[in-house]
Amino acid sequence: MKLLLVGDDRDLSAAYVGWLARARGAETVVLAEDRFGLDWWFETDELSRPHELVFAEEASIAVEEIGGVFVRLNPNPAVPSHLDHLTDVIPIFVAERRYGLHYLLDHIDVPVVNRPSSGRSNGSKPFQMDALQRFGFRVPDWIVSNDASAVASFAQGWREGAIYKSPSGLRSHVKRVDEVLLQRLGNSTSPVLVQRFIPGHDVRLHVVGSRCFATAIRSPAVDYRFEPDSTVYEGIQAPPEIEEACRAFTKLDGLALSGFDFRVDLDGNWLCLEMNPVPTFLPYEAATGRRIGDAVLDLCGVPPLCHDRISPLTAAAQEAQPASFDGAVMA
Repeated sequence: MKLLLVGDDRDLSAAYVGWLARARGAETVVLAEDRFGLDWWFETDELSRPHELVFAEEASIAVEEIGGVFVRLNPNPAVPSHLDHLTDVIPIFVAERRYGLHYLLDHIDVPVVNRPSSGRSNGSKPFQMDALQRFGFRVPDWIVSNDASAVASFAQGWREGAIYKSPSGLRSHVKRVDEVLLQRLGNSTSPVLVQRFIPGHDVRLHVVGSRCFATAIRSPAVDYRFEPDSTVYEGIQAPPEIEEACRAFTKLDGLALSGFDFRVDLDGNWLCLEMNPVPTFLPYEAATGRRIGDAVLDLCGVPPLCHDRISPLTAAAQEAQPASFDGAVMA
């Protein structure tokens, strides 16, 4: 069978999934977004369903040959060099090209991890926070504002203070509400999502189909992603009710793969911060040895090997010293 790797051909998650698939004996085909319409395109049948991928070297692949698709799109995909000087045209070109790519991924009748039309709740974090809360998740108290006095009043209302991040789906560095932010808001800027800071530790829970992989993270940083040297990971088992809620919300949002971010407070309560529809799993697999990438391939219909084999990430995790959660701050 063939596994399609669609989008950013330089993405590390896509490269790793491709390596795992080839180790299982599957053939991988890279469909780079920036070469769509140049090196490859697709044709539809009389019912406007994709039925064949066509390549510039006159090769083609029938949809029936495809077992699954793994998607990693770049927020800022490249464009052909001859358009570099046409600054007014580039956004239109990128939007039209992505619409065609979305059409392919929405209408191809094979497992897709993930269809870009799914997971749209993350595009507006205020919308997603409300949806998570309505779904039964506990979420930290929050506001969205660009009013400095409102943000300051909210942050001062909690002994532990507050953190802030972008209210959009774009990746942002989570930071403490401080005078720098308040000054910026006072000079007029776009709104930020402000959440009560929850003392405790982080948990990333990946949902892959019906399977859950929870990783506890201990770090002195507000946002552990930006201070990896001071971060300790440990594979854990999430409470059954948390796993079930994450599976159900993932399915409701039309996703096959998702990443939920939690804070577990000092009393053991799980508070959901957000759900990421395009989560990386590489550092979590590398640190814990749990085979999240293999679960993704299972979902894509890639047959497993008849013998056990260990990926480089799993081997690295097994060679590392076991993570300890003794003490308040881990290095």
